[in-house]
Amino acid sequence: MAYAIFEEEERLTRILATEQEAWEAAERAGLVEIDRNGHKVLNDHLEIRFCNGEPEESVDADADFTFS
Repeated sequence: MAYAIFEEEERLTRILATEQEAWEAAERAGLVEIDRNGHKVLNDHLEIRFCNGEPEESVDADADFTFS
């Protein structure tokens, strides 16, 4: 299964191999907050979800996000 970070219907990241990798990319980008119950949540309007496609390799961990 492959995952990515989306804002509405736009994919913001390269395709990642696991949901955990997507969370890690979000944390590196400063997009994760801790809610009042101590749970990690994404900033408003963002979500990690399944996507079609093969995971895209990156030699630079800071290059997780795609810009169109």
